Amino acid sequence: MIANRLSPMPSFSPFRRKVRRSLLIEINPFQVLAAGLRQNNGGPTLIDCAAEFAVEDDAGLGAWLDEKFGAQRAWVPAIGSIAPAEAVLRRENLQLRKLAEAGYLGGLLKELRRIPQPEAWTLAALDPLAGTPLAPGGTAHPGLLLGLANNDIRSFQQRLLDHRLLPHRIELGILPLLGAISGLTDWRQERRATVVVVIEQEHTTAYIIGKEGLHTPAAVPHGFASIVQAVRKEFGLGDAGEVRERLHQADDELLLRATKFVRAIGRDLKPLVDSYEMTTGQPVGEIYCAYLPPALQWIAEPLAQTMQRPALQLDCPAWLPTVGLQPADDLPPLGPHWLGALGLVSTPAGPEEPPAGAAAGPVPWRVDCRLPAQLPNSRLAGRRFAAFALCGALAAFALTLTLWQWYVIRSLDADTGFWNGKIASNQKLFNELIRATSSLRSQSARFDDAYALMQKPPPATDFILDLGRSLPPNMQVDRIESTGGRMAMRGSLREPPDQSSRTLGRYLEELRRTPAIGPLFSSIALTALQRANDSDDSLAFEITFTLAEPGGARP
Repeated sequence: MIANRLSPMPSFSPFRRKVRRSLLIEINPFQVLAAGLRQNNGGPTLIDCAAEFAVEDDAGLGAWLDEKFGAQRAWVPAIGSIAPAEAVLRRENLQLRKLAEAGYLGGLLKELRRIPQPEAWTLAALDPLAGTPLAPGGTAHPGLLLGLANNDIRSFQQRLLDHRLLPHRIELGILPLLGAISGLTDWRQERRATVVVVIEQEHTTAYIIGKEGLHTPAAVPHGFASIVQAVRKEFGLGDAGEVRERLHQADDELLLRATKFVRAIGRDLKPLVDSYEMTTGQPVGEIYCAYLPPALQWIAEPLAQTMQRPALQLDCPAWLPTVGLQPADDLPPLGPHWLGALGLVSTPAGPEEPPAGAAAGPVPWRVDCRLPAQLPNSRLAGRRFAAFALCGALAAFALTLTLWQWYVIRSLDADTGFWNGKIASNQKLFNELIRATSSLRSQSARFDDAYALMQKPPPATDFILDLGRSLPPNMQVDRIESTGGRMAMRGSLREPPDQSSRTLGRYLEELRRTPAIGPLFSSIALTALQRANDSDDSLAFEITFTLAEPGGARP
C-alpha cells in the first residue's frame, strides 16, 4: 500500500479530551516501554506513570494496564511505535515528479530490498533534512524511503486492540527517535554530526544526522549475537541463560573486557563514520546507542571508544521540559533509552492546538502508518448496539440450528427403527446365507488346493533319479520319508519270497556301490520285509538310509 495519506498528519489530538488519559507504547528490539499521558490544562503533557516489560511479556503488560487504566472502561487512545528488523529507512535519490505514480516507491523498494510484494507495504518519501513528506514535482532530490510491512502493522494493531487500546498513531520507531536526536542537537547548538546506532540481533545499523540531513549507511553484519558469542567465549559460559545473566551484571570484570565484546561492531562502524566525514567535511561528534535497556547501557561507552568518538550523555529530566513533557513528581527518572518513545509526543513548542479553521501542516519526523480499514469505528457509542444485535442474531441462529438438529435426530430415529425391523425379519435368511457361503468357501478351498497340486507336480531331484535308475523291474516305491539323520524308503516287490530276498540284496549292494548314493550314507540296510496281503506274492519292504557324519567313512 503506497501511503499518500501519510503526508499530512491528522489534526486530531488524543489530549483534547480533558478527562481521558492516553497511552504511549514502544516495542523495540529489547523491551516494551509504556507510559500514561495526561494533558495538564493546556500546559505540558504530564507523564503520570511508566513501566518497562520484556518483549514477550504480554501478560505483564496487560496486568499493568488493568492497574493503571482499569477505571477507564472505554477504549484508551494509544500512540505507539514498532521497530521490526525488516523495516526500511534509506536515503536515496528520488525522482520527485514520479512520486505521484502509484507504483514508483513500490518499484524502488522492490529493486533495493528484493521484496516480491511491495504493495503489501506502507511506504512514504521524506525530506532527509526536515523530516517532512516530499511533495511530488520537480527534479531528482535526495530523499528518505520509509517502508513498513503491513503484516507488522497489523500484528501491532491487533496487540493494542486485544488490550482495549485504540491506536491513534502508529509509527516506525526509529523515525521519532531521529527527530528527538535532531531536536536535541539543535537545542545544544551542536555543529558536529551525531550517530545513532541500532544494534539488532544479527546486524547493526548506523544513522548519521548532520548538516545535510539524515544519512543511512549500509548495515554491518555484526549485531547483538556477536556480543553474546564473545561473552560466552570469554567467560566460558554454556547456555543462553548464563550468558544473559552475565550480560546483565555490569561489574568491574565485565566493564574491563567490554571493549573486546563490542570490537567487531565498532570495527565495522568506524569506516562508515570516517567515510561520512571525508565526504561531507563535517566532523562526527557523539554516538548514541538506541533502545539499550538499563542493564545493557554499559555497551554504549566501549562501543563509542572503539569508534574513537564520545558517547552521548543525556540528562533526560532536564531535556523533558524543552520538548513539552513533564514527569509526575512520584515518577522515577526515565533513562536515555526512553528517548525514542518520548519522541512520539515531544515537540519543542509543546502540544499546541492549531488555530480554528487552519489546516494542520506536516509534523517533522512523524509518519502515521496505521491501517484504518482494520481499526474499529471511531464512533464507539454504537458498538454496544451492534454487539447486542450480533448476540441476538447468534442466539436466533443457535435456536434455529438446535430445532433443526432435533428434527433431524427424530427422523433418523424413525428411519433407524424401520430398518432394524427389516433386518430382524430377515435375520434367519441372512444366517442361512452366511452358513451356505462359508461351506461353499471351504469346499472351494479344497478344490483349489487339489488343482494347485495337479498343476505343480513334485520336483524330481538328482537323488530320486539315481534311486530310480537301479530300481528292479518288479519293485514299486510308495513313499520316501526323512527324519533327522535317517531316510526311509517304503514300497512293494511283486516276486516270490525266496526270489524277493535275492533281488533286494542285489539292489542294496548296487545302491552302496553307486557313487552318487553310497558315499552319502554310513549305512543302507533293509529294516522291514513282510507280505503285503495273503492273496498274492507281493512283499512290502522298508530300506533305511543313515546319513554319514561329516568327515566320517562308511563301514
